[in-house]
Amino acid sequence: MTTMNSKKENCLARDKEFLELFNATYDFMLHNYVPDAFNAALQWAIEQGQPRYWLSFNRAYRVMCQMMAGETLHFINPMRKRMWDELFGKVKALTGQHPSISTAQALAFVLEHTRPSQHFFTRRQAMRALQRCRKHKRLLLQENFKKRQS
Repeated sequence: MTTMNSKKENCLARDKEFLELFNATYDFMLHNYVPDAFNAALQWAIEQGQPRYWLSFNRAYRVMCQMMAGETLHFINPMRKRMWDELFGKVKALTGQHPSISTAQALAFVLEHTRPSQHFFTRRQAMRALQRCRKHKRLLLQENFKKRQS
């Protein structure tokens, strides 16, 4: 049995949640004859907030400490940078309003109880998530078909 690291688990949970939102949106848009329903549903799902930040506390705490210390962090993905900046802003605001709260406590609260402003996905990442889901479903169908034939 293989074990999954927390980043992989968080990515899978995030993708699952995104796909559920996309599928519901796509069905709604098809039912209501929206032109180019696939792209419209994809864009709408990307822009909608998700129930939580899909980050491990340990990773988020390391990055928050670096940002609080004023270190320059180089993020390759601009979407990822926006996510960290948003999270940092919320943690900093909470610790500024309540000086008795530590960074760790503020971060734990923000991760658990606040909503991000959007899915921090690019269109390309969303398409990859859709492709992975479709591939997984196709493999499951093939497996079930083989079992029924034997």
